[in-house]
Amino acid sequence: MSTSHMQTNRQLLQLIKLRNGFIALQLLVVLLAEFWFEYSLSYISLKLIIAAELVINLGLFYYYKGNRNAQSIEFLLQVSLDILTLTLLLYFANGATNPFVSLLLLPVAIAAVTLPKPWLLFVTFMALAAYSTLLFTLDHHQMHVIDMQQHFIGMWLTFVLSALVVVLIVASLAQAMRQQERLVSQLREEQLRQEQLVALGTTAAQFAHQMATPLATANLLTEELELEYSSTLLTQLKEQLGLCSKRLQDFRVMSEELKQNSKRQIPLGQLFSQIQQEIQLNFSDVKVRYQLDSNEQLAVYSDTTLFPALLNLVQNAVQASKQNNSQQIEVSSQIENQQLTLTIRDFGIGLSEQTLLDLGSTVVKSEQGFGMGVLLSHATLGRLGAQFRLYNHSEVGAVVEVIMKLVKLS
Repeated sequence: MSTSHMQTNRQLLQLIKLRNGFIALQLLVVLLAEFWFEYSLSYISLKLIIAAELVINLGLFYYYKGNRNAQSIEFLLQVSLDILTLTLLLYFANGATNPFVSLLLLPVAIAAVTLPKPWLLFVTFMALAAYSTLLFTLDHHQMHVIDMQQHFIGMWLTFVLSALVVVLIVASLAQAMRQQERLVSQLREEQLRQEQLVALGTTAAQFAHQMATPLATANLLTEELELEYSSTLLTQLKEQLGLCSKRLQDFRVMSEELKQNSKRQIPLGQLFSQIQQEIQLNFSDVKVRYQLDSNEQLAVYSDTTLFPALLNLVQNAVQASKQNNSQQIEVSSQIENQQLTLTIRDFGIGLSEQTLLDLGSTVVKSEQGFGMGVLLSHATLGRLGAQFRLYNHSEVGAVVEVIMKLVKLS
C-alpha cells in the first residue's frame, strides 16, 4: 500500500492527543457559559456528550498505542467522529447561531492533509450536511422574529466557500508535499544504492588489478609443467586459466567502453548465440530448455555490460535449481511491439514476498545465490533502459523477465 493510503499510528496518536486538548477546551467553554455568562443552555446534554467523547478518545489512545499501522479508513473514522460530536454540541448550544460553528472546518482541514481525495470530498459533504442541518433546525422565532435569516444564510455560504478553499488549496498543497516527500525518499534510496554500487565496482576493479600478476604467473607455471608432464588435468587447468585471463581482458575492455559510454547494436541472433555458448561452457551439467524467438532484422542497442548482467541472472537460476535438487532451467524470449522479453526460469523453491521486494534494490543474503548478482544486474539493466521483473512461477521456481527495446539492424 502506498504512503498516501497508509499513515503510521504515530500521526493518528498525535491527532488523538490533540483531541484531548480540544475536549478540555470544550469543557472550559461550557463551564464559562454556565457559571460566568449564565446562558440558558442544555448543560446536562453538553456535559454528557463531552464525557462520552473523552471516554471514546481514551479508548482510541490505548488502542493505537501499540506498534501498528493505521489505514486511511481509520483517519476517516476519526474526522467523522469529530464532525459528529461537534454537531451534537452545537445542536444543544443554539445550533447555527453559535459562533463556534466554524470549527466544523477543522475536520475538513485534517482530512485534506491525511486522506485521499475521494474521502476528503466525503468529509467535506459531511461537514456541509452537518452545518445545513444545524441551520434548518433553527427555531423559526430565531430566523424571522429577530430578522437574522439573511445573516445566518450568509454565514452558511461563507462556510461553504471556506470548505471549498480548504479542499482546493490545502488538499493540493498537501498532495504536492506528499509527492515531494516520496521523490526525496526515492532519490535518497537511489543515492544509497549508487554509493553501494560504486563501492562494489571499486572493489571489483582493485581485485581484477591484483589478480593480473598471479594469473599470469600461474599460466607460465602451467606451460612449464606441460613441457615436463603430459596430463589431461594440466590441459583442463590451462583451459580454465585461459578462461580466467579472457574474463579479465573482457573486464578491461568493458571498463574502457564504460569510460567512453560507447554503445552499439547487438543483433538478437548474436546475443542468443552468445548466451547459449556461455551456458554450455559454464554450466555443462545443467539441462537448459531454449525457446528463443530470434529475428535477424532486429537488435538491442547496448554496451558490453549487458551480457554479464544476463549471465549473472542465468547463474542465479542455475544455483536456485540446484538448491532444489534440480538440474534444469528455462530460457525463452518473446518479441512484441518492438520489445524483447527475455525470460529466465529456475526450478528452485521460489522466493519469499520480502525477498521479492528487496532483490534488485539491496544485497540480500540467500543460499540460492541471489543478492549481489541480482543487484548488479538490476543496476546495469536500469542504466541501459531495460525493465527488470522478478516473480514466483505458478508451479515451481522463480522467473526473471528482462524487457528491452529493439531497434532495426542497420
